[in-house]
Amino acid sequence: MKKLFTFLMVMVFAGSLFAQITFTGSAQVRPRLDTKDWGGYGKTGTKTGLDHQSDMYYMYRFRINVAAKIGGGWYAKARLAHYGYAEYGFTSGLGMGPKLGGDLDVTAKPSLAFTQMFLGYKSDKWGFMGGQIPMNGLANPMLDVHYYPFKMIDIPWTIYGLGSHFGFAGFVKAGPGKLNITATKDANNLTKENVDGTKPTDLHDTYSFGFNYEFKVAGFALQPALYYAWADKDIAAPMTYGVNAKTPKFSGFTFGATAAMTSNSVDHTFKYDGSFFRLKVDGKLGPGAISAWYDMAKRTDKGVTDVDTDYSYLWLMYKYKVYSGDHGLVLIAPRWRMIKESISNVKDYTRNKIECLVIVKFK
Repeated sequence: MKKLFTFLMVMVFAGSLFAQITFTGSAQVRPRLDTKDWGGYGKTGTKTGLDHQSDMYYMYRFRINVAAKIGGGWYAKARLAHYGYAEYGFTSGLGMGPKLGGDLDVTAKPSLAFTQMFLGYKSDKWGFMGGQIPMNGLANPMLDVHYYPFKMIDIPWTIYGLGSHFGFAGFVKAGPGKLNITATKDANNLTKENVDGTKPTDLHDTYSFGFNYEFKVAGFALQPALYYAWADKDIAAPMTYGVNAKTPKFSGFTFGATAAMTSNSVDHTFKYDGSFFRLKVDGKLGPGAISAWYDMAKRTDKGVTDVDTDYSYLWLMYKYKVYSGDHGLVLIAPRWRMIKESISNVKDYTRNKIECLVIVKFK
């Protein structure tokens, strides 16, 4: 920690000398009421067992973003935050670092790590970046569907993947829009060879390749996308494809939609088909802004008997700006997130997260 503090002080000093280095960030405290209901089937899928649970806890997060402009289109960026669920610390003992005195809630302290760290080049026509690169699952829920098919809703890519992945990304202006390409490393496999030449393990690394094309037609923004996993035989290699769409503003509101399909058909792995659909609205409402969306999703697990899991998800948030100045702003954002997951005659699960975000952004 002492070395990290010294590094930050050096960077701050360097930033005061060289205008190319900038620091931004945010701090947040979020009280949350979390309720879970397993319905008539209970947590174990039977009539007995835990049926209902509720908890009140607090979440907190502090992030520092560092950006260095080298010149000629070259740059480097990094983010320092807690390496836990969505970069948050929890007073419930979740996503926490070292614990002192045996107290799981009060004395536990979140750790600090680079959750993003990459370099790149950008011009008007093309660009690329490599390292621990940002990948925005809030803007593109197909990342949730592709990487977390057994969760699919409730922004799993942002929560568990921290919105970044090791790999490379690039773009090129093509025709009326922009083609984006990503290549991410999903598993680091290796080959082992015995003295007699036999190979007990012989696996290539697993990658996912993503392609999407952004363009506008009559003010409507469209983004068809494809994600494909490349892996050795007998390792799951899902494919996900779909489209994101967004309307121009109507009376201060924009409307969006996402439709996607996903599947894994590799033998000797867990086979499934899935579908996902989202409707979304954003806009000004009174003194603040509202953001709301509703997701419907289904995954069919293939086997001797197919098993369907149905999901639905509601996100409703109202954001109000308390203060805005030259060096940052303060926001208050109450939010409700409702998750439903059901399997016929086995599971009927509902979770509500009722929370209020108090956010400070600084620059």
